[in-house]
Amino acid sequence: MKKFILSCISILCTFSGIAQNNGNFIPLFNGKDLTNWTLEKKEGFEVIDGELITRSFGGGYDIFTQNSYGNFILRLEFFLSEVGNSGVFIRCKPSNPGAGFEVQILAPWTPWRDDLHCTGSMYGYVAVTNRPDETTGKWHKMEIKCDRNLITICVNDKVTTTANIDTIKGFEKKSFTGVIGLQGNHAEKKGQFTRFRNISIRDLDTEPDYVLKGFYEKNNELRRLAEVSAVNLGAQMIRPLSEMMSGNNPATKSSAKQALFDIVAEASDPSGSKNVKKEVRSALKESMETITSDITANYLKWLLGLITN
Repeated sequence: MKKFILSCISILCTFSGIAQNNGNFIPLFNGKDLTNWTLEKKEGFEVIDGELITRSFGGGYDIFTQNSYGNFILRLEFFLSEVGNSGVFIRCKPSNPGAGFEVQILAPWTPWRDDLHCTGSMYGYVAVTNRPDETTGKWHKMEIKCDRNLITICVNDKVTTTANIDTIKGFEKKSFTGVIGLQGNHAEKKGQFTRFRNISIRDLDTEPDYVLKGFYEKNNELRRLAEVSAVNLGAQMIRPLSEMMSGNNPATKSSAKQALFDIVAEASDPSGSKNVKKEVRSALKESMETITSDITANYLKWLLGLITN
């Protein structure tokens, strides 16, 4: 029975697209230098032969992405020394990593290393349900998927941990966006290390279909974040948002209306790109011709009047 359950977990990971889809991923680490990363202390991390290596001892040696991410799939490989101790921060603030979430990476040496604090756990909050291989001295794969209020962690292509942050005490005030960080090695023995390589991300908030689904979330904050992502995507979102505004869901209609206004407001900025203005005007005109709701069509006409040549 145990083998059957573990097999099902592995299949879940495969069919969810977490571990198998290679599309839409971009490198976070270029293998050459620390471009696009912010280092707390100079000696915290170094780049050697395409790997990001930390030999730090103690706290305060973490490294963070310069960009923030909300919904994404993060992939990386890690290699621990005999008593290596590190982790991955997600949706956090560099000034306060604890404000986000920590996915643990830990060598199997400490006597208190239980399912709540081992590799793949959400440290101190969510235990693993499928204990991963924790052998040191070899490379392991990790994937972390943040899908709005759901977080899924895979190690070596098998789901270890799933969490609905709405149901976990202590996660109530956690942000849905933030930077990604790698924790400096803080083993209780000097000379230990953690190595990272092949770090890449699929930013789900840049994918129109995913963003549109966020407008139907009941959580106001998640809908607001969908609005922000839609505005970032610009003119291509005008037609689907216009159709959404013509629907029957009051909250969704309101969010779509606001996103449309914000897209036009950005495009109408006098210092903005002329090409962007042209794209937005064209998208508004095309949507006006196809939309069936008079209310929405009149709103689009009003928005069109806000954009000057």
